[in-house]
Amino acid sequence: VFKEKTPYITYIILCIIFLIFIFGRLDINVINSLVLFKNIDGEYYRLITASFTHYDIMHIFFNMYALYIIGPQIEKFFGKIKYILIYLFSAITGSLLSITFMPDNGASLGASGAIFGLFGSLLIFGYHYRIYLGNTLKSQIIPLILFNLLLGFIIPGIDNAAHIGGLIGGTFISMGLGLKYKSDKQEKINGIIISVIIFMFLIYTAFMR
Repeated sequence: VFKEKTPYITYIILCIIFLIFIFGRLDINVINSLVLFKNIDGEYYRLITASFTHYDIMHIFFNMYALYIIGPQIEKFFGKIKYILIYLFSAITGSLLSITFMPDNGASLGASGAIFGLFGSLLIFGYHYRIYLGNTLKSQIIPLILFNLLLGFIIPGIDNAAHIGGLIGGTFISMGLGLKYKSDKQEKINGIIISVIIFMFLIYTAFMR
């Protein structure tokens, strides 16, 4: 689990994010076609594509840096396929909760919802390896998550609903996918069931209520 591995999936995601940002600078219609709005008119792909788009250079810098730091860890701990599923599911749950609290003329974009989902994965990993990471989990990981959520409530313009939705989705889908040699069958089943319930509930709050 702790063996060093090349994080190819993280590098691919970073490249996609960077290329979309460059194309968006050249043609604003690129961003407009991918960003998340309150009424997406059946364009459900925006639930995912919004997590690959960014507003300005500072926005993309902080998100790419965060992904560069945490992404390789989750990719190594869970494996490449599970990592992709965690990232995409977190992006979707983040987008769904964002729509729920978004004003009618609002918009949302950025990878931070998916990144918070990776924080949730780190919580699951830290729990299972708490004999090694117990102090790190309490003194670094949890405070880091809480600090970033607090910033989201304090600083205007930050979509904290996407952060919370991503964190919840990432935590439970990671539980459902499980860690090799650590997660038992019952834990995985519980994680999948909770993930499905959360997903259906968020669809209801975003589109049907």
